[in-house]
Formats: sequence, structure tokens, C-alpha cells
Amino acid sequence: MRNLITTLRLALCSLPLLVGCGQQQFPGEQPVFPIEGVVTVDGKPVENIQIALHPAGDLNDEKPFYPQGFTDAEGNVKVSTYADGDGAPAGDYRVTFVLKEYNLLSRSFTGPNRLSAQYADSAKTPITLSVGPDQSNDLGKLDFESN
Repeated sequence: MRNLITTLRLALCSLPLLVGCGQQQFPGEQPVFPIEGVVTVDGKPVENIQIALHPAGDLNDEKPFYPQGFTDAEGNVKVSTYADGDGAPAGDYRVTFVLKEYNLLSRSFTGPNRLSAQYADSAKTPITLSVGPDQSNDLGKLDFESN
């Protein structure tokens, strides 16, 4: 009997989490799709490469969004729009990458970009990504040379 009560309590506590999966948290949010990819520099994974997805078309002026994220210690890409690691709304993007030193005191990235400047400029980056339900949503494996 005690196990049944414990199981029912867990089920009731988990219900709000299950109901919320895949749904928008706030009105006007667009569905998002997880982004995959691995980024290395000189053949080695680097943590905290800043990644930003810039919409290739017109911006939604009413509800603008700015998908961005970082690489982890293994170089895996993690992009967020509304929540940690949720991905990006469907669309075509130009993808920028910046690698700077993280300053613990100021809690910000400082110093020169250790990647080629073309990857930091949304108008010049050669990296593009189409995101959507029928897309791979995968940047693949990218290897940059350090400056």
C-alpha cells in the first residue's frame, strides 16, 4: 500500500512536467528545435566558443529572438532561445563564432577573438544553418584555425 501511495505521489508531481513538454511557456514563443554540432580549434575541442544564430531573412519585430550558446568541454554545441539548450526556431541562419578569454572577475569574455574575424561577422561568415522539423539541425563538425 505504501508503494502505491508513493507511486501515485510521484505520478501527480510529474504530471505538470509532462503536460509542459513541447509546449510554449509564454504566448508568442515559436517552436524550437535542438541544434547539434561539434566545434574544434586546431583539431581540439574548446569550451566556451560563443555561437550566435542570425536570421538570414527579416526579423520578427514583435517577438525578436536571438538563439545563441556555447560549446562545452568536448566542443559540443548548445544553443538556447527561450530556455537552456532548447535550440532555435525554424528558419535560415548565418552562424557566427567568437572565442575570447573568460574573465572570472568581470564575468565576461574579454580580449582578442582567437578565431578569424570572418566567423564573428554575420555578414561575412560562410557558416549557415537551416533549422526546422524537416532539417537535420546539425552544424556538423567544424574545425577552425586559431589566430
